[in-house]
Amino acid sequence: MARQLICSVLLVWVCLGPIAARAEQIAPRDIWPQATAAIDNGDVDTANKKTNELIDLAKAYGIKTFPLYAVSAAALARQASTKGNRIAVDWGYKAADTLDPGSPSVAFTRADSARDQQMWANALPAAASGFAKLFTNYRSRLLSRSDLLIVITLALLVTGVIFSLALFIRYARSMAHDFREIIGKRLRGGSVSVLAFALLFLPLFVWLGPVWLIFYWFVIFFGYARAGERLLILVLALLIAAAPLTLDLLSHWIAGVDGPVVMSAIASEEQAYQPEALRRMQELVNIVPDNAILHLLLGNLLLQEGNEPQAAVHYRRSLELRDSAGAHVNLGNLHFLDNDFSSAITEYQRAEQLDPRMAIAFYNHSIASGETYKFDEQAQKLDQAKRIDRAYIERLSSNPPSQKIVMYRPPISQAWDVSSAIARNGTARTLFGNYSWFDPLLSAQNPISLAGALALVFAPLIFLKRRRHGFAGACIKCGRTFCHRCKSARESSTYCTQCIHIYLKRDGVSLDTKRAKLEEVGDHQSGVLRRNKLFGTFLPGSAQLLEGRTGAGIVGLFAFFFFVGLALLVGRLAPILVPGDLPRLMLRALAIALAVLTWFLLTLPVYRRRAAA
Repeated sequence: MARQLICSVLLVWVCLGPIAARAEQIAPRDIWPQATAAIDNGDVDTANKKTNELIDLAKAYGIKTFPLYAVSAAALARQASTKGNRIAVDWGYKAADTLDPGSPSVAFTRADSARDQQMWANALPAAASGFAKLFTNYRSRLLSRSDLLIVITLALLVTGVIFSLALFIRYARSMAHDFREIIGKRLRGGSVSVLAFALLFLPLFVWLGPVWLIFYWFVIFFGYARAGERLLILVLALLIAAAPLTLDLLSHWIAGVDGPVVMSAIASEEQAYQPEALRRMQELVNIVPDNAILHLLLGNLLLQEGNEPQAAVHYRRSLELRDSAGAHVNLGNLHFLDNDFSSAITEYQRAEQLDPRMAIAFYNHSIASGETYKFDEQAQKLDQAKRIDRAYIERLSSNPPSQKIVMYRPPISQAWDVSSAIARNGTARTLFGNYSWFDPLLSAQNPISLAGALALVFAPLIFLKRRRHGFAGACIKCGRTFCHRCKSARESSTYCTQCIHIYLKRDGVSLDTKRAKLEEVGDHQSGVLRRNKLFGTFLPGSAQLLEGRTGAGIVGLFAFFFFVGLALLVGRLAPILVPGDLPRLMLRALAIALAVLTWFLLTLPVYRRRAAA
């Protein structure tokens, strides 16, 4: 009887041993404060012990990086360097590199610390390493791309404004000439010239604003422009019309990436431990309890805390809301971790039925089959997984995860959709980070996009309608305007009548008339040259636009304002380089140098030009 009792106790102990062991495991959030407290007290051995304990726990929980703790360790090391505590400095940077080797913030903090100590040989490589690491994780990539697109959008807007001004300077006199001809058919007297001039600024007189004036000039000067300028008018009208939508989308990205849903999806996808994500997701699920993806993400976050029972509760709740392959895979993984391989295989089979294209379901099935010594089934399931996604499965086989099996992680794109749907419904706006969503149709309802769309339509239509009657031109020598009513169409289309007789025909023109005309031409050419130099000095590239060199002018103008915008806005947009004073300084210095170089390349040739004879 005693022997049977002892055997029963041993059997219960063996069965409940793994569960008890898991229950005794603490969360990573409880270990890191112990490590920092130890290093604050100068106890390096305990700090190293707790850091190693955190790394071992990460392997058991399927965590690869601790971004927040890595930044904390780097900041602690920088603070210790100002106090001369070399032991804490070495521990801090070593711990930071261990906790998150790909963190750009850690690299930038190291660069700033080296700069503080005037160790430029270490500071510059560290900053360069930080820039390279910006592209290693989703959040920094997204914010960097958003910053870049904001600067590009602003540079395009300024370029479009200056290009419209160049069109006005080049073609306003010709357009005013045609306006006078059109108005002169109905009115007489001095009011004709006044009305013709006023029509050049029609949007201002009807209270539409200066933005509409830009597109208005695109429309009325389209017929006078050259082929390259016409193409550029259409392209810029489209880009400027899309600018409000672009800025709205970028603001959605910048605000939404730190929302609880997207943050949790990123943490799950990158296997990064974000302590704040769990609390925020729990608050969101309490308000939005009927979303299957939220429960799936919350289950993944609970697994990172080692709380498998609660993770299983949320996976099952996700299945109640929607029978999905991903939830079955993760439930099967929990059974696998508890050594219940038959139940795990049952869940994997259900996942395979729901989504025959999910490679990890077949891969995990093969691993579980191997644990139960079903090697034929293992090979069959592994081959099936490879047929679905060979490259990914071969990477897993060559470098298997510490838990052997692979967790299902909802795609980040799906998290964006869920986050936008929650924000659109307004059910969780009381919680921070649940208000960002983007609707292109709603964003397009703004004056700039409307004006751009109208310009795209009316510029070609008005051009085609007026082309039959012709457009006024301007003499390339004296600048006088003329139309088909002013001179014969058989004569040169680039010279006025007087310049034709002086420069082309060279026929009988009195000396006084010729002298007066030459003085007029000289004054005009000198005025044009002074104007171009003035514009080129303050707006590099605008002189080329005024000269008709559209390609060089528009590229140079955009490049100059892009570099200027980068120098002014670096570090002021999305918070990527918050701990990086040196990287901001490097970017600003590089942008200023490129802006100055662009200015010299575009402006110095304008200064060397002389007025044509």
